[in-house]
Amino acid sequence: MSNNDEIYDAEVISESVDGEVLEEPSDYWKLVAFHLSNNHEPPVPISMTDVCIKAIEYANKGDWKVLLALPDGTTYKGSTHAEVETIVESHHLHQFVTADRDIVTITDGDGKVIYQGYGTELKLETQEVNEEIEINDDEQ
Repeated sequence: MSNNDEIYDAEVISESVDGEVLEEPSDYWKLVAFHLSNNHEPPVPISMTDVCIKAIEYANKGDWKVLLALPDGTTYKGSTHAEVETIVESHHLHQFVTADRDIVTITDGDGKVIYQGYGTELKLETQEVNEEIEINDDEQ
């Protein structure tokens, strides 16, 4: 979407088929739903909106390891639940989290950012290289 595109609010249906009055989604719900639908490729299903809002609420309380149930038919690594931290990270919800938490940034040797996010525990594994180099006196 370019900066010149205008965003229009979608019409919200306020009555169900049987005439029952439905609750209109809050502006906050609409904002999160918009983020999930428009800032991801492919778009995140709208059914994840409520779970993402719960994840934001727990993250703002500092409860990053709480497991949240995912919507029917949705799994994460074969599980029907995911940690708050995983949901915030994978759905790029950082701008909605207001709790103080250090953002971990890892850069490569050229200064290119290779990871940025909320890491509670960060382990970098390195391998020592012990290569013996044969020097042939004839080649020198």
